[in-house]
Amino acid sequence: MANFDYNLLKVLTALLETQSTTLTAERLSTSQPAVSRSLRKLRELLGDDLLVRSGGQMALTPKAESLKNPLNDLIHAIEQLVEQSTEFDPQTLQIDLRIAMNSSIGQWFAAALSQALAEKAPLVNLTIEDWTENTPNKIENGEILFGINYFPMDLPKHFVQRKGGRDHFGIACRAEHPHAGQLLTLSDVQKYPFAVHIIKDWNEKEQHISKLLRPFDIQPRIQLRTTHINVILDAIKQRDLLFPCSQYLIRQLDASYTSLEADEAFPKLEGYFCYIYGVKWRNTPLIQWLESTICELMQSLGIHSN
Repeated sequence: MANFDYNLLKVLTALLETQSTTLTAERLSTSQPAVSRSLRKLRELLGDDLLVRSGGQMALTPKAESLKNPLNDLIHAIEQLVEQSTEFDPQTLQIDLRIAMNSSIGQWFAAALSQALAEKAPLVNLTIEDWTENTPNKIENGEILFGINYFPMDLPKHFVQRKGGRDHFGIACRAEHPHAGQLLTLSDVQKYPFAVHIIKDWNEKEQHISKLLRPFDIQPRIQLRTTHINVILDAIKQRDLLFPCSQYLIRQLDASYTSLEADEAFPKLEGYFCYIYGVKWRNTPLIQWLESTICELMQSLGIHSN
Protein backbone atom coordinates (compact mmCIF):
# COMPACT_ATOMS: atom_id res chain seq x y z
CA MET A 1 0.00 0.00 0.00
CA ALA A 2 3.06 2.27 -0.05
CA ASN A 3 2.10 3.57 -3.50
CA PHE A 4 -1.63 3.81 -2.80
CA ASP A 5 -3.30 6.72 -4.56
CA TYR A 6 -5.72 8.18 -2.03
CA ASN A 7 -7.70 9.80 -4.85
CA LEU A 8 -8.96 6.28 -5.51
CA LEU A 9 -10.97 6.54 -2.29
CA LYS A 10 -13.36 9.00 -3.92
CA VAL A 11 -13.81 6.70 -6.90
CA LEU A 12 -14.35 3.67 -4.66
CA THR A 13 -16.89 5.53 -2.51
CA ALA A 14 -18.89 6.58 -5.56
CA LEU A 15 -18.73 3.10 -7.09
CA LEU A 16 -20.02 1.50 -3.90
CA GLU A 17 -22.98 3.92 -3.88
CA THR A 18 -23.88 3.94 -7.59
CA GLN A 19 -22.73 0.44 -8.60
CA SER A 20 -22.10 1.97 -12.02
CA THR A 21 -18.97 3.29 -13.73
CA THR A 22 -21.13 5.60 -15.86
CA LEU A 23 -22.93 7.19 -12.89
CA THR A 24 -19.67 7.43 -10.98
CA ALA A 25 -18.11 9.29 -13.89
CA GLU A 26 -21.03 11.74 -13.95
CA ARG A 27 -20.83 12.34 -10.21
CA LEU A 28 -17.07 12.93 -10.26
CA SER A 29 -17.18 14.97 -13.49
CA THR A 30 -14.79 12.64 -15.26
CA SER A 31 -14.95 10.08 -18.08
CA GLN A 32 -16.25 6.54 -17.89
CA PRO A 33 -12.94 5.08 -19.20
CA ALA A 34 -11.09 6.93 -16.41
CA VAL A 35 -13.39 5.37 -13.81
CA SER A 36 -12.89 1.93 -15.39
CA ARG A 37 -9.11 2.36 -15.11
CA SER A 38 -9.48 3.31 -11.45
CA LEU A 39 -11.67 0.26 -10.88
CA ARG A 40 -8.97 -1.98 -12.36
CA LYS A 41 -6.40 -0.46 -9.97
CA LEU A 42 -8.74 -0.95 -7.02
CA ARG A 43 -9.32 -4.59 -7.97
CA GLU A 44 -5.56 -5.20 -8.06
CA LEU A 45 -4.92 -3.39 -4.78
CA LEU A 46 -7.77 -5.03 -2.87
CA GLY A 47 -7.59 -8.44 -4.52
CA ASP A 48 -11.31 -8.50 -5.26
CA ASP A 49 -13.60 -7.83 -8.24
CA LEU A 50 -15.65 -5.36 -6.12
CA LEU A 51 -18.25 -4.89 -8.88
CA VAL A 52 -19.62 -7.84 -10.89
CA ARG A 53 -22.43 -8.40 -13.35
CA SER A 54 -25.40 -10.27 -11.88
CA GLY A 55 -28.68 -10.88 -13.70
CA GLY A 56 -28.00 -8.21 -16.27
CA GLN A 57 -27.07 -5.62 -13.63
CA MET A 58 -23.93 -4.66 -11.75
CA ALA A 59 -23.75 -5.77 -8.12
CA LEU A 60 -21.29 -5.42 -5.26
CA THR A 61 -19.25 -8.39 -4.09
CA PRO A 62 -19.43 -9.36 -0.39
CA LYS A 63 -16.07 -7.67 0.20
CA ALA A 64 -17.30 -4.48 -1.47
CA GLU A 65 -20.39 -4.52 0.75
CA SER A 66 -18.18 -4.89 3.82
CA LEU A 67 -16.18 -1.81 2.80
CA LYS A 68 -19.13 0.58 2.55
CA ASN A 69 -19.51 1.64 6.19
CA PRO A 70 -15.79 1.79 7.09
CA LEU A 71 -15.08 3.74 3.91
CA ASN A 72 -17.90 6.22 4.58
CA ASP A 73 -16.51 6.79 8.09
CA LEU A 74 -13.02 7.31 6.67
CA ILE A 75 -14.17 9.77 4.00
CA HIS A 76 -16.21 11.65 6.60
CA ALA A 77 -13.17 11.91 8.89
CA ILE A 78 -11.00 13.20 6.04
CA GLU A 79 -13.65 15.75 5.05
CA GLN A 80 -13.85 16.98 8.64
CA LEU A 81 -10.07 17.42 8.77
CA VAL A 82 -10.13 19.45 5.56
CA GLU A 83 -13.12 21.55 6.64
CA GLN A 84 -11.61 22.28 10.06
CA SER A 85 -8.56 23.75 8.35
CA THR A 86 -10.62 25.94 6.03
CA GLU A 87 -12.39 29.06 7.28
CA PHE A 88 -16.03 29.08 6.21
CA ASP A 89 -17.20 32.35 4.67
CA PRO A 90 -20.70 32.43 3.08
CA GLN A 91 -19.85 35.66 1.25
CA THR A 92 -17.16 33.91 -0.79
CA LEU A 93 -18.86 30.51 -1.04
CA GLN A 94 -19.18 29.39 -4.68
CA ILE A 95 -21.24 26.20 -5.02
CA ASP A 96 -24.37 24.85 -6.68
CA LEU A 97 -26.74 24.38 -3.74
CA ARG A 98 -29.85 22.21 -4.02
CA ILE A 99 -32.59 22.28 -1.39
CA ALA A 100 -35.79 20.22 -1.44
CA MET A 101 -39.03 21.09 0.33
CA ASN A 102 -42.61 19.95 0.04
CA SER A 103 -44.60 22.17 -2.29
CA SER A 104 -46.97 23.33 0.46
CA ILE A 105 -44.06 24.87 2.37
CA GLY A 106 -42.42 26.01 -0.84
CA GLN A 107 -45.53 27.97 -1.80
CA TRP A 108 -44.84 30.55 0.93
CA PHE A 109 -41.26 29.91 2.10
CA ALA A 110 -39.17 29.35 -1.05
CA ALA A 111 -39.10 32.99 -2.17
CA ALA A 112 -38.08 34.23 1.29
CA LEU A 113 -35.35 31.59 1.54
CA SER A 114 -34.05 32.44 -1.92
CA GLN A 115 -33.75 36.11 -0.99
CA ALA A 116 -32.09 35.39 2.36
CA LEU A 117 -29.46 33.11 0.81
CA ALA A 118 -28.80 35.58 -2.01
CA GLU A 119 -28.00 38.23 0.60
CA LYS A 120 -25.85 36.02 2.84
CA ALA A 121 -24.13 33.96 0.11
CA PRO A 122 -24.33 35.99 -3.14
CA LEU A 123 -22.08 33.65 -5.16
CA VAL A 124 -24.16 30.52 -4.50
CA ASN A 125 -26.27 29.12 -7.33
CA LEU A 126 -29.48 27.93 -5.67
CA THR A 127 -31.94 25.29 -6.86
CA ILE A 128 -35.13 24.71 -4.84
CA GLU A 129 -37.11 21.65 -5.86
CA ASP A 130 -40.17 19.73 -4.69
CA TRP A 131 -39.80 16.86 -2.25
CA THR A 132 -40.43 13.67 -4.26
CA GLU A 133 -39.94 9.93 -3.85
CA ASN A 134 -36.36 10.36 -5.14
CA THR A 135 -35.40 13.08 -2.66
CA PRO A 136 -34.09 10.81 0.15
CA ASN A 137 -31.72 9.06 -2.27
CA LYS A 138 -30.51 12.41 -3.58
CA ILE A 139 -29.87 13.65 -0.04
CA GLU A 140 -28.03 10.44 0.79
CA ASN A 141 -25.66 10.74 -2.16
CA GLY A 142 -25.15 14.48 -1.80
CA GLU A 143 -27.06 15.70 -4.87
CA ILE A 144 -29.44 17.55 -2.54
CA LEU A 145 -27.82 19.05 0.54
CA PHE A 146 -30.83 19.97 2.67
CA GLY A 147 -34.53 19.15 2.95
CA ILE A 148 -37.44 21.00 4.57
CA ASN A 149 -40.63 19.11 5.35
CA TYR A 150 -42.82 18.15 8.31
CA PHE A 151 -41.71 16.26 11.40
CA PRO A 152 -41.35 13.34 11.69
CA MET A 153 -40.57 11.90 8.28
CA ASP A 154 -40.69 8.18 7.51
CA LEU A 155 -36.97 7.93 6.74
CA PRO A 156 -34.08 5.59 7.66
CA LYS A 157 -31.87 6.39 10.65
CA HIS A 158 -28.93 7.55 8.55
CA PHE A 159 -30.83 10.79 7.93
CA VAL A 160 -30.72 13.60 10.46
CA GLN A 161 -34.19 14.97 11.24
CA ARG A 162 -34.12 18.21 13.22
CA LYS A 163 -37.42 19.32 14.71
CA GLY A 164 -38.02 22.93 13.71
CA GLY A 165 -40.59 25.54 14.61
CA ARG A 166 -44.30 24.97 15.06
CA ASP A 167 -46.63 25.26 12.06
CA HIS A 168 -50.28 26.07 12.74
CA PHE A 169 -52.81 24.71 10.29
CA GLY A 170 -56.17 26.01 9.19
CA ILE A 171 -58.99 25.07 6.82
CA ALA A 172 -58.88 26.91 3.49
CA CYS A 173 -61.78 27.13 1.05
CA ARG A 174 -63.11 29.45 -1.64
CA ALA A 175 -64.45 32.83 -0.59
CA GLU A 176 -67.94 31.90 -1.86
CA HIS A 177 -68.02 28.62 0.08
CA PRO A 178 -71.47 28.04 1.71
CA HIS A 179 -69.79 27.87 5.13
CA ALA A 180 -67.61 30.97 4.69
CA GLY A 181 -67.80 33.29 7.69
CA GLN A 182 -69.26 30.59 9.94
CA LEU A 183 -67.67 28.60 12.74
CA LEU A 184 -66.68 25.08 11.67
CA THR A 185 -67.94 22.42 14.08
CA LEU A 186 -67.35 18.68 14.18
CA SER A 187 -70.86 18.08 12.84
CA ASP A 188 -70.09 20.33 9.86
CA VAL A 189 -67.12 18.20 8.79
CA GLN A 190 -69.28 15.52 7.17
CA LYS A 191 -71.22 18.06 5.12
CA TYR A 192 -68.33 18.95 2.84
CA PRO A 193 -65.63 16.96 1.01
CA PHE A 194 -61.93 17.50 1.68
CA ALA A 195 -58.88 17.99 -0.48
CA VAL A 196 -55.62 16.63 0.94
CA HIS A 197 -52.09 17.46 -0.11
CA ILE A 198 -50.13 14.20 -0.15
CA ILE A 199 -46.55 14.67 1.01
CA LYS A 200 -44.17 11.81 0.26
CA ASP A 201 -42.66 10.18 3.37
CA TRP A 202 -45.05 12.08 5.69
CA ASN A 203 -48.79 11.55 5.14
CA GLU A 204 -49.01 9.22 2.15
CA LYS A 205 -50.10 6.29 4.33
CA GLU A 206 -52.80 8.17 6.24
CA GLN A 207 -54.15 11.70 5.97
CA HIS A 208 -53.66 13.66 9.20
CA ILE A 209 -57.21 15.04 9.12
CA SER A 210 -58.51 11.45 9.21
CA LYS A 211 -56.23 10.61 12.14
CA LEU A 212 -57.32 13.71 14.08
CA LEU A 213 -61.02 13.00 13.60
CA ARG A 214 -60.88 9.28 14.41
CA PRO A 215 -61.36 9.74 18.20
CA PHE A 216 -64.66 11.48 17.38
CA ASP A 217 -65.76 8.55 15.19
CA ILE A 218 -65.82 10.85 12.16
CA GLN A 219 -64.59 9.71 8.78
CA PRO A 220 -64.11 12.70 6.46
CA ARG A 221 -64.76 12.25 2.77
CA ILE A 222 -61.49 12.82 0.91
CA GLN A 223 -62.65 13.79 -2.56
CA LEU A 224 -59.22 14.86 -3.83
CA ARG A 225 -55.77 13.55 -2.95
CA THR A 226 -52.76 14.87 -4.87
CA THR A 227 -49.09 15.70 -4.52
CA HIS A 228 -49.62 18.86 -6.59
CA ILE A 229 -50.52 21.88 -4.48
CA ASN A 230 -51.67 23.93 -7.49
CA VAL A 231 -54.22 21.26 -8.40
CA ILE A 232 -55.79 21.67 -4.96
CA LEU A 233 -55.73 25.47 -5.08
CA ASP A 234 -57.48 25.38 -8.45
CA ALA A 235 -60.02 22.79 -7.27
CA ILE A 236 -61.09 24.63 -4.12
CA LYS A 237 -61.66 27.77 -6.18
CA GLN A 238 -64.33 25.94 -8.14
CA ARG A 239 -65.82 23.49 -5.64
CA ASP A 240 -66.99 23.44 -2.02
CA LEU A 241 -63.89 21.59 -0.86
CA LEU A 242 -62.20 22.08 2.50
CA PHE A 243 -58.39 22.11 2.45
CA PRO A 244 -56.39 21.61 5.69
CA CYS A 245 -53.11 23.49 5.23
CA SER A 246 -50.57 25.76 6.88
CA GLN A 247 -51.74 29.14 8.13
CA TYR A 248 -48.65 30.57 6.45
CA LEU A 249 -49.89 29.22 3.12
CA ILE A 250 -53.37 30.64 3.76
CA ARG A 251 -51.88 34.10 4.31
CA GLN A 252 -50.32 33.96 0.84
CA LEU A 253 -53.62 33.21 -0.93
CA ASP A 254 -55.52 35.91 -2.80
CA ALA A 255 -59.01 37.27 -2.07
CA SER A 256 -60.73 34.43 -3.91
CA TYR A 257 -59.87 32.20 -0.93
CA THR A 258 -60.74 32.36 2.75
CA SER A 259 -60.27 30.21 5.84
CA LEU A 260 -62.73 28.79 8.34
CA GLU A 261 -62.37 29.21 12.07
CA ALA A 262 -62.96 25.98 14.00
CA ASP A 263 -64.78 25.81 17.32
CA GLU A 264 -63.09 24.73 20.55
CA ALA A 265 -64.16 21.09 20.26
CA PHE A 266 -62.33 20.73 16.96
CA PRO A 267 -58.94 18.96 17.32
CA LYS A 268 -55.98 21.32 17.10
CA LEU A 269 -54.37 21.30 13.67
CA GLU A 270 -50.65 21.84 14.07
CA GLY A 271 -47.29 20.28 13.36
CA TYR A 272 -43.58 20.99 13.29
CA PHE A 273 -41.20 21.70 10.48
CA CYS A 274 -38.42 19.21 9.87
CA TYR A 275 -34.89 19.84 8.60
CA ILE A 276 -33.36 16.82 6.89
CA TYR A 277 -29.81 16.03 5.77
CA GLY A 278 -27.37 13.14 5.61
CA VAL A 279 -25.81 12.13 8.93
CA LYS A 280 -22.34 12.12 7.37
CA TRP A 281 -22.61 15.88 6.70
CA ARG A 282 -24.18 16.94 10.00
CA ASN A 283 -20.98 18.48 11.41
CA THR A 284 -19.88 20.31 8.28
CA PRO A 285 -19.74 24.13 8.49
CA LEU A 286 -21.97 24.44 5.42
CA ILE A 287 -24.80 22.38 6.92
CA GLN A 288 -24.50 24.13 10.28
CA TRP A 289 -24.60 27.55 8.64
CA LEU A 290 -27.50 26.59 6.38
CA GLU A 291 -29.59 25.20 9.23
CA SER A 292 -28.87 28.27 11.34
CA THR A 293 -29.83 30.58 8.46
CA ILE A 294 -33.12 28.74 7.86
CA CYS A 295 -33.97 28.76 11.58
CA GLU A 296 -33.29 32.52 11.76
CA LEU A 297 -35.49 33.11 8.73
CA MET A 298 -38.30 31.03 10.23
CA GLN A 299 -38.09 33.03 13.46
CA SER A 300 -38.18 36.31 11.53
CA LEU A 301 -41.48 35.11 10.04
CA GLY A 302 -42.88 34.50 13.53
CA ILE A 303 -42.33 30.74 13.56
CA HIS A 304 -41.07 29.45 16.90
CA SER A 305 -40.71 26.10 18.63
CA ASN A 306 -43.47 26.82 21.16
